[in-house]
Amino acid sequence: MTLPPVAPAVVPDVLDALPPRLRKRIDGALERASTWVVEATESGARAVLDADTTLTWTLHSGVLIAADDLVCGCLLAPKCLHRAVAVAAVPVGDVGAVDDVPVAVEEAPVAQGDPIRDEERAAAVVLWAACAEVLRVGVTASGAVVRGEVLRAVHSARIAGLHRAAAGGVRIATGLAEAKAGASSFDRETLADDLVEVMLLCHDLRDGVGDPVLLRGTARREYQPIGSLRLYGLCTEAIVSDTGHAGVVTHLVDAQRSLWTVNAVLPGGQERVAVAANGPVALGETGLTHRELGRAGLVLTGATASADRRLGAGSGVRAVAAAGGGWDEPPVSELWEEPLAAQLAREDLLFLSGTVVGATSTALRLRLATGDINLLGATEAARDNLRLLAERPGMSLRVIARLAPDQPTTAVAIAALAPLHRPGHVDLTLDRLQRAHLPDGEPGTPLPAARPEPTPSSLVATVVQRVVIGGRAVAALPSTARDAGSLARLGLTATAGLLNDLASTARDRERDAFGRVVPDATDAFPTAWLTAAVHGREFTRAQARLSWLLPDDQDSPHPRPAPS
Repeated sequence: MTLPPVAPAVVPDVLDALPPRLRKRIDGALERASTWVVEATESGARAVLDADTTLTWTLHSGVLIAADDLVCGCLLAPKCLHRAVAVAAVPVGDVGAVDDVPVAVEEAPVAQGDPIRDEERAAAVVLWAACAEVLRVGVTASGAVVRGEVLRAVHSARIAGLHRAAAGGVRIATGLAEAKAGASSFDRETLADDLVEVMLLCHDLRDGVGDPVLLRGTARREYQPIGSLRLYGLCTEAIVSDTGHAGVVTHLVDAQRSLWTVNAVLPGGQERVAVAANGPVALGETGLTHRELGRAGLVLTGATASADRRLGAGSGVRAVAAAGGGWDEPPVSELWEEPLAAQLAREDLLFLSGTVVGATSTALRLRLATGDINLLGATEAARDNLRLLAERPGMSLRVIARLAPDQPTTAVAIAALAPLHRPGHVDLTLDRLQRAHLPDGEPGTPLPAARPEPTPSSLVATVVQRVVIGGRAVAALPSTARDAGSLARLGLTATAGLLNDLASTARDRERDAFGRVVPDATDAFPTAWLTAAVHGREFTRAQARLSWLLPDDQDSPHPRPAPS
């Protein structure tokens, strides 16, 4: 078996026991873990490292939840590298899944709408400081100790009831571990986005700005009674997340055109998708699978749902299978009648109608009434299906898609309806089209992909992500000033000013009497980075959203950017 996962609080607890001389050796010793042979035992696991050293784990639901539950037989234990490597080289476990450990209950529970308390502000300050340290040193220098401080802050946030911040902190710690291990799953853009989200959340918590309910988040999704519903299946979408969860989500609509979902996503990999798609829907005893529900209907009584319209499967829910509605029949067909501007403002699924133009190397190009857009596939199956559909230029196509918020005139397609030699719509992420399904005709010529040109927002994003990787020293490089100069020449003086602020705070370092740099614990640099990152993110999203609404006319004073 592999090394057991650990609870967030365990990592800093174990590292705190190490003397300073051994702390410096942790990162260099992490490779040892790959040579350990771990065996399952009745109480957890153990690994025999040599004749005199045995590591023993006492696990709860497969997770190490306390430092004392990890015992080493070497002479230096518990202040040894063996224990440190055992917790620093493994992923963070889901403490919420541990069902055999008593959970402490506060004497005076906090109502979600209550103002932010001092304990919550203090936990936000600790998490902010941990994230700021990641920015100062960069991912390349963020070893086990820095990651341990992030996890310590995560533990403090969980104790204070800041569930949203704690979940973001775990994602940051996971990203740091992936980067250190050289894993292919590491993505600097994702880590930068996670840092922005968590630091912005901590900033608002410290200042008491915003809705306390949204700032705190919830440990578990809450479902409220909503009465009875008559639902029509739209499609079923495969989900494979970076967090180790997979399955499917079935999308439905009611007579008032409100969208709902039924989820079957659990821990696992790609193999869970087919199991979930062909498995029963956990709503009453309909006998429907998720694939079938995406094309059928449902009558619910005693229904419950979360704030994001995810349907619950409580014991009081009653469900009966009913006739579905085709995409060309009301109320489903009415979804395509909503103006595009209203759909974009709704920030949910997009319902698009157009004709196939052809395919680029990465996307299907679809011609709407307002101009051409790109349709991407989220899975290999979806990409293959889109490539086949693109072989029939001029073919009418209806699509359910999700906006790509950072790419102009681009959406991720999840289902499509075309005049094919097969009935109904295609669940692009699940179904597999064959060339025999296509209508008669000759394949079109592949379209050249327009080479995307650097945009002002991409300049900001590049600087922001470079800092995440290389730390404060990267922001002080002359390249940051050059990028700021490029923005200023484009007339974006405010954006250029943010990069100049970032560069100046990075260079503003105090020195002692001997000329040595004094460690900077102020918020000037992390705040400047966060300001630039948020500005760049919102600039990109506004630019991408606007691209859908601009006229596709090169003679227009504001022509739509060409899809890439």
